[in-house]
Amino acid sequence: KADKAALDSKVACSQCEENMEELDERMQELQSQISGQEQHWNNTQQQFSDAIEDKLDRLELKTFRKHLEDSWNRNMEELEDRLLRENAAGIKKQLPVPFSCLSCDRMLSMQVPGQ
Repeated sequence: KADKAALDSKVACSQCEENMEELDERMQELQSQISGQEQHWNNTQQQFSDAIEDKLDRLELKTFRKHLEDSWNRNMEELEDRLLRENAAGIKKQLPVPFSCLSCDRMLSMQVPGQ
């Protein structure tokens, strides 16, 4: 009786194989769905890319794009010039006039070079 009760609690090999086959079928269905979604995503992405390229090829957008590029280049040149000027040795800065003494804070009148 003990062996029969233990045998009843075990899973039959044929039942295990059936479950594995069902699991395999489900996995294949999921893989096909995923690959279908991936193809759909690639098609959608290509359509968006084509639509954007078509819109950028319009004449009115080409002039706008050229204007933006010119503005960008001009701003970059100005920024580079400003950075080069600020890093140069011997920068002339305006000194505050009139000067005050550091120790007694009394106002002094001095000649500023270049004025």
